[in-house]
Amino acid sequence: MSKMEYMQVDCLQVPKMLFQMEKYKNLSNTAKILYSLFLDRLKFAVQNGWVDHNGDLFVIYPKSEMKKDLNTTRYGVDQAVQELVNAGNLVRIIPNNGKANHFYINDIYENEMEEESMMTLDSIMENMPMEKREMIMDKMVKASRDILDTIADMGYLDEYDTPLTSMEERGYYDEEGNLDIDAIEADGYEFGMGLAFGVLSVNDGKPERVLEIQKYVNEQYERCSKKKFMKVLETIARMNGNEDVYIEDMYACNKEARAYYLSELMMCFNFVFNEMWQGTGCAAGCDVKNQKE
Repeated sequence: MSKMEYMQVDCLQVPKMLFQMEKYKNLSNTAKILYSLFLDRLKFAVQNGWVDHNGDLFVIYPKSEMKKDLNTTRYGVDQAVQELVNAGNLVRIIPNNGKANHFYINDIYENEMEEESMMTLDSIMENMPMEKREMIMDKMVKASRDILDTIADMGYLDEYDTPLTSMEERGYYDEEGNLDIDAIEADGYEFGMGLAFGVLSVNDGKPERVLEIQKYVNEQYERCSKKKFMKVLETIARMNGNEDVYIEDMYACNKEARAYYLSELMMCFNFVFNEMWQGTGCAAGCDVKNQKE
């Protein structure tokens, strides 16, 4: 055979991404070759009628043939298949009533494009102001719940067993799915009361310090985003020794609920201090007005 002549060889194409992507680097070479063999078999799917009722192509590949093609044992075949199932669901197996399984082969390039799309969404949200980011997340949560409700209404799920959201756990929605403003404001009132009396207790005998804290909290309430303001409240609450349950209620609120919660919290917080400032002395056990005079 001259240098210009060569024998045509039927080659197996192996995706480079199996060697380049971090998520696939731990795949054994046997698993990588097996995935390539699955891809190669897809070209026979249409002519062999390997198409399900949804129009999706699948591959029939008996394990006896896998053993021969890979020159390995039955155990080696099972290991390689399981690696592909675990690695980003490259292969999905559907049993076939005791016959050779149906293997659905996911396109590695489509998988990566979907990941890149999600990464792009994440990067966009990272550059958003906090309030807009929270609004997007609230919409995503609501959409997922609506989808599950629709599936349940269609009769495919009697009761979907999904974790309750923090809002639902605290009863911040009524039976019709609307905000239960009374429940939200009640928790805000309780936290505001606990926060104010905590400040008074920790700063007993220091009325000017108490009023400095009140002024600071009110200034931050006006200036900061609600999310940042909650950090201010959390810091003071932890200094006071307030129970974590109140802090958790505050963070459980979505954007709409948070406005009601914090408004009631601040009303109660200022009520305690203003009562003290008016000379009753009932809140702190001291008369700030008389001390200042």
